[in-house]
Amino acid sequence: MPTRRGWGLFGAVLGTSLGARLVGSSELALAAQAGLVLLLFAVGFVWLLSADLDIRRQVRPRRLFFDAEGEVDVLLRNAGRRPTPTIQVIDPAPATLATANRFVISPLRRGRTATLRYRLHGRQRGVFRLGPTQVLLRDPFGFAARRMVIDNVEEVVVYPPVWRLSGTLPVGVALSGSTAQTRPAPRGTELAGVRKYVRGDDLRQVHWRTTARRGELYVRQNEAPWAPQGTVLLDARARAHAGRGPGSSLESAVASAASVVHHLSGRGLAVRLVMDSDDILRPERPWELTLERLAEIGVRSDVDLAALLRQLSTGHGLGTLVAVLGVPSSMEMRALVRAGRSYGTRAAIIVDAAAHAGIPGADITPVRTALARAGWRIGVVRPGDRLDHVWEAMTAQRPGSRAVAG
Repeated sequence: MPTRRGWGLFGAVLGTSLGARLVGSSELALAAQAGLVLLLFAVGFVWLLSADLDIRRQVRPRRLFFDAEGEVDVLLRNAGRRPTPTIQVIDPAPATLATANRFVISPLRRGRTATLRYRLHGRQRGVFRLGPTQVLLRDPFGFAARRMVIDNVEEVVVYPPVWRLSGTLPVGVALSGSTAQTRPAPRGTELAGVRKYVRGDDLRQVHWRTTARRGELYVRQNEAPWAPQGTVLLDARARAHAGRGPGSSLESAVASAASVVHHLSGRGLAVRLVMDSDDILRPERPWELTLERLAEIGVRSDVDLAALLRQLSTGHGLGTLVAVLGVPSSMEMRALVRAGRSYGTRAAIIVDAAAHAGIPGADITPVRTALARAGWRIGVVRPGDRLDHVWEAMTAQRPGSRAVAG
């Protein structure tokens, strides 16, 4: 089909032909005819062209950290019997991920190969598509081209920004004065003691010697190693965030959640990301899969934060809860305090949405004070704040004392 240059030639042919008629010039008519013949020759030449190409793509790596770089190799091999014409190869990719992904390839003889390489740069979190690869067959003058599309779409994941956090939280240690309830250790292989029978206990665990001596049912209290667990709550509701693009409060919240997940996982915790009620029932996942989910998250309107916090209020004083959220309402505050009692360690990263939108926001001091008195560590993230500094200051706080405003 005609290219932009070909359509330009066609326009020139029409203009020249019209001029020849107006002035009665046979030379202009001959030039118009020559241009038309050249254009028809280019279209016919391209139509008859063929290229039997074997195209493969290698992406290294397929998952990029934010602002990291990768490489893509597009491997071409002439699998046909005849040499290929000069071709243009385009491997489509989002502009935020790659730019130099267009190539012009000289004719390839039978069996010959070519490697096209371009770089990836994770400038924005997300799940991006590479391909399908397009091959343009052109005539020698560039007046016509035929497009071949290779079905080889692949995905590249760019993780959200991940800050290296240095401060550490106690892993599931109950706070002094905490109202969290302790629970019996899960049934394991070593006997830790005995306790009174509670309806629902496995009767196979009855300790008959103690039962006979005391005249009522007692069961074995077996000891099993407790694997520390972490829960990261991310409030991604549209009403909790403001601003647009990389400077929005949602991006700060996602980066905060991703950094906490990565940090807690690095400390050996099994981490669960919670954004809706379905997440509470899902098992913990490797941090790579959690960051992959965070890479494509957007604002949501189908989440009731207060109800979600009530569901989180079923723990037993073990584990770590880190909540990343906007400024909570009074009802959400009560639910947040109640949910925190079910965890040995609790921390809140409050993202100031109003500040991200460039408008004055509500006073966060009452929220900070109430959470601090309830045994929470609190950090506030505003535009331009370094999360590692906020985290370090937050982990240095003494739960139960009033937080320092900031």
